[in-house]
Amino acid sequence: MAYGFELADQTAGDAVRRIAAALLAEAISQAQGAPGPGQLHAIRKNIKMLRGLLGLVRSNFPAFRLEDRALRDSARQIAHHREVEVMGATLALIAQTGDERAASRLAEALSPAEAAPTALRADLDTLAQALATIAGRCGQWQFGGSDFGALEDGLRRTWSRCRSELRHLRKGHDDAALHRWRGHIKAHWYHARLLQPIWPEMMAPHIAAADALGELLGNHHDLSELHARLVQSQKTMPEARALARRCAKRQAQAEREIFRLAERLLAEPAKSLAARWRSWWRLWRG
Repeated sequence: MAYGFELADQTAGDAVRRIAAALLAEAISQAQGAPGPGQLHAIRKNIKMLRGLLGLVRSNFPAFRLEDRALRDSARQIAHHREVEVMGATLALIAQTGDERAASRLAEALSPAEAAPTALRADLDTLAQALATIAGRCGQWQFGGSDFGALEDGLRRTWSRCRSELRHLRKGHDDAALHRWRGHIKAHWYHARLLQPIWPEMMAPHIAAADALGELLGNHHDLSELHARLVQSQKTMPEARALARRCAKRQAQAEREIFRLAERLLAEPAKSLAARWRSWWRLWRG
């Protein structure tokens, strides 16, 4: 599925309905399939892509809050199962330069309890039903605004939020604040991907930088979650102490890279970014 606007779309609303229908169909199919590696990640990715799409037109989409909340709640249905996967993968990464046997013991002790296959199947079925309900409404969604005007406020709002939070984070922050910021960075990444067709060669580096920043923030969050578990376990599992130090070191390194990249990516004010992309849009639409 092409995640982007197309010249064949008569209006921005037509594009949103087309892309949303494809994402929902894919996520439903994934949820109905047999559980397997990568399945949960793929489902959550499609839901996040859809929320990013709706966020771009939120100011001109009367049903935005209803649908965004429905998508958020549906994703929570499999959040615990995904947490099991992420915790194990993060600990394995940290263990690569240390005692892998100790890491294996810690992984078993620290990972959230894995749900029985029957529970996972039930949660996937519930998720599929919730997404099917949203899909049933998708074709009737109505949007205000016209052409790029339907998108501009959502684009500017998200970009401005990314920039203002960067300024606040520079003054002081905790891990939770960085994780909240990631949500806005990822939202802008989706917006840029949707608009890539307006000038692919110029949009590609911007999209790559936003993606890299989002990945760094995601890794930082996973390390933060693992570090907290390791610190709590030091009294009963001495081997956790060395891994906690290694985890904290990787976190600090990721944080330095995050701010270096963010300062460059977010240098341009929202007004000028939107104006530039609006010009490209008009040339693309011809």
